[in-house]
Amino acid sequence: MNSKRCAVGTMNLSSNIYDFQYRLRRFLIGRLYGFSRRADAAPVNAETFRPRKVLFVLTGLLGDSIMSAPVLVEARRLWPEAHLVLLGQSRHEELFAACPVIDEFYRFDADPFSLRQSGAVKDLQKWLDAQNFDLAAILLGDNTAPLLARAKIPVRVGVRGMPLEACLTHRYDIGGPRDWTARERLNALRCLGYEIKDSLPQLWVADEARRGAREKLFRLGLSAGEKYVALHPFGSEPRKWWSVERIAPLAARLRARYNLKTVLIGGREKVSLAGESENIVNTTGELSVGELLAVIENSLLVVTTDSGPFHIAAALNKPIIGLFRAVRPGYARIYPQTSVVFGENEACLSNCRWDFCQTDPCRQMQGISVEKVLEMINDECGMMN
Repeated sequence: MNSKRCAVGTMNLSSNIYDFQYRLRRFLIGRLYGFSRRADAAPVNAETFRPRKVLFVLTGLLGDSIMSAPVLVEARRLWPEAHLVLLGQSRHEELFAACPVIDEFYRFDADPFSLRQSGAVKDLQKWLDAQNFDLAAILLGDNTAPLLARAKIPVRVGVRGMPLEACLTHRYDIGGPRDWTARERLNALRCLGYEIKDSLPQLWVADEARRGAREKLFRLGLSAGEKYVALHPFGSEPRKWWSVERIAPLAARLRARYNLKTVLIGGREKVSLAGESENIVNTTGELSVGELLAVIENSLLVVTTDSGPFHIAAALNKPIIGLFRAVRPGYARIYPQTSVVFGENEACLSNCRWDFCQTDPCRQMQGISVEKVLEMINDECGMMN
């Protein structure tokens, strides 16, 4: 037998077994709480409820996390004397480092259902048990629900319909993952009886991050005070990227027409560009999350796909050129400062299943030309004229 094939088969079997036990444990714990729980907690009296200590769980993707930020702001307005704690991953600590409404941050980079990270999970459970939270709301991170229940936090808020729903005392609706925005996450407070107006996300940039970003941009070729466009052509999966081959032509046109450099931003998508020139400052893989915020904050314009930087730019109130698939027309316009360039493809319009594209890269994203992007910049962004 081929040894390489045998090794791959063993790895796949091991992975499948691990995935099966992972899903099974989530299912069984959800059912266990479903069979044993008492009646749901009585409705919170919004007029008299004054929590002393409140926990928010936020452990998802950056874009989704930013759309959850209005909940934190509203919580501070509702409970000005409460001690607000955010439980999140390292990137969330950086994302909200300058947030004035958060009093404390607990970093948790593990998965509560991971057997390999059981030590970190036990540490989190001990910490939760000792905190005496009056309320815990899961904005992103459904797997923490059993930990909150074991800590006997009296008010536990989370998404209705998720597998661990039985661990909650109060539930809110978010609709489908294709459509939800900040409006739906604010339901985490509305389900407690509060009347909350819709609001857009906002972010804050730390001075230390600004200094770090300036130093890195200068080292990478951007002169002090030089104006630039921030470009993020990447996505959560490579098939959702805009064409990397179009970065250099777009940068050249921006330099020739507007005398602007292009700062290429990206995290783990670190790329080495063919045709890289003095028109491009390539920061991919170089910036912390805080520094990414600072780079976007100081840009004249952000050209980005449906990704974390799209939401960062909106939360920092920057003009945006959004590069989107035509199957997300409504979502592409959730922020008023966005001008959208849609990729089009006849086959996609009739057969696309949104996140189940079978081509790599996406035909719709590849249908967005440099000329279309430049036309949008010229026609719809007056500040560029």
